Amino acid sequence: MAKQEQKNLAFFYFTEERMEAKEIATKLKVRPNTVGDWIKNGNWKQIRDSKINQSGQRLDRIQQVIDDLAVERLDIMKKIKEYPQQIRELEKEIREVSNKNIQVELKTQVAELKGEEKDLKRQTVFIDQGIAMWNKTLANFHTENKITLTRYIEIQEKIFNAMREYDEKLYMKTLDFQHEHILHAATQYN
Repeated sequence: MAKQEQKNLAFFYFTEERMEAKEIATKLKVRPNTVGDWIKNGNWKQIRDSKINQSGQRLDRIQQVIDDLAVERLDIMKKIKEYPQQIRELEKEIREVSNKNIQVELKTQVAELKGEEKDLKRQTVFIDQGIAMWNKTLANFHTENKITLTRYIEIQEKIFNAMREYDEKLYMKTLDFQHEHILHAATQYN
């Protein structure tokens, strides 16, 4: 296998498959130091990290946190709805029981239930604050990471100019694609 082909495969394994240098070296039958040098000199770690932290994936993670908090809040609200009925039943039992010791015990249970209910309500407030904070983070993220059509065109031109320098024939074959793609992008980024 040619050295450049091995290097290209190593790049793919490291950045896309997230394999480690030793695994790649074994798979490609090269020295681990060689793969380590490729990773270091080619800034592959930075590239892999950037791919992992792409805006779409970060958005998904933020949205997942919001969803998890919302589910947790719903579960707590279901529990809270059960407390009034339990408290009413115990209070009714207190009125019906004549034994003072049992009444004291039941009143203690009522107080504990009211305390638990209050704690759960407090938890929902904290969860609501968390959801609000994450929603604000999400809104800021959308604002900060919005790509304008102008910026998109600049990047596309850099890519295709680099292609032109690398292979003029290939560049010429992509002219129709470039045109169609920019028309499509114009509808997305407006």
